[in-house]
Amino acid sequence: MKREDLTALGITEDATLDKIMALHGADIEKQKNTITTLTTERDGYKTQLDTANGKLAGYDPDWKNKADTAETDAQKKIDAMKFDYAISDALKSAKARDVVGVKAHLDMNGLKQNGGEIVGLNDQLSKIKESYGYLFEDDKPAPKFSDHAPGAQSAAQTDTEKMNSAIREAFGHGGD
Repeated sequence: MKREDLTALGITEDATLDKIMALHGADIEKQKNTITTLTTERDGYKTQLDTANGKLAGYDPDWKNKADTAETDAQKKIDAMKFDYAISDALKSAKARDVVGVKAHLDMNGLKQNGGEIVGLNDQLSKIKESYGYLFEDDKPAPKFSDHAPGAQSAAQTDTEKMNSAIREAFGHGGD
């Protein structure tokens, strides 16, 4: 802010102008002090970081490589777990009765994960369903069975009825 800017706004008294300029100058000095303090702190932290990295390199010169390798290995394991979970979910969606059994028949090298989709899985599943259909649930509803065929009695049922009839007669409930 300049004196000309304040004069353009209509402030013409010299005493008022001086007070406004003094207040503005105090604000600027306060901001300069804050910037100087923050810059000094930043430089101190940079020095501490350089010192710590130098000490760490002195203890184990390959620490950076080891840290990068460990991070890469951990990421590979996480990606493999995500891939395995995605395949398991896809197999459950395909109505696999035994996920582990179906996985044993998959060619994992032929599968790639693209986002939430497993590329190549549907082709392999169709081949596995043809060869090992028992590993998957049928889309057909299960047949309903009745107790016995109408009009036909098995030998076991006839023997049971004879036994029940004999017990009823022995206890005096012959016709019930």
